[in-house]
Amino acid sequence: MIVRRLVVLLLLVIGPIPFVAGPAWACSCKDGIGIEDAELAFDGVVRTVERDSGQQQVRFAVEAVAKGVAGNEVTLTTSDNEASCGYRFAEGGRYRVLSVAGTTSLCSGNELLTASPIPSPGTRAAIGRVADDRVAIFWTGSGLVALFVTVGLALLIRQPKSR
Repeated sequence: MIVRRLVVLLLLVIGPIPFVAGPAWACSCKDGIGIEDAELAFDGVVRTVERDSGQQQVRFAVEAVAKGVAGNEVTLTTSDNEASCGYRFAEGGRYRVLSVAGTTSLCSGNELLTASPIPSPGTRAAIGRVADDRVAIFWTGSGLVALFVTVGLALLIRQPKSR
């Protein structure tokens, strides 16, 4: 009897832990680049973001070059997925961008200088999907925690049958 109660109590305490833990991402920036490693460093405004086959082609209007050589416009490639270190650029946003070999990433040290005044329709849709996913994850996790607690309490309170 006492062992069963201890097991149920242990499940109540340990059971919800996977739902409370934060997400794990595959991107690791231990070897991120800085301006000294960058081939090109510039400040620019995102003109277009085209997504295709898991990649983004981002076209910038260059305002100032800190390192390297660039024309009035630069197009860089990055992954479309933050889990694989892709950087999400928003059209109209002003960024300080570091790149190597025509690519940039979360690990490059890019910096948002000024946000886009009006998010593009694609950016708004992506923000909405992320918000919807987070709400769904929250309510699913909350429901499972409530289920664990309810079942655990029911098992603890339930009286053994007398013979």
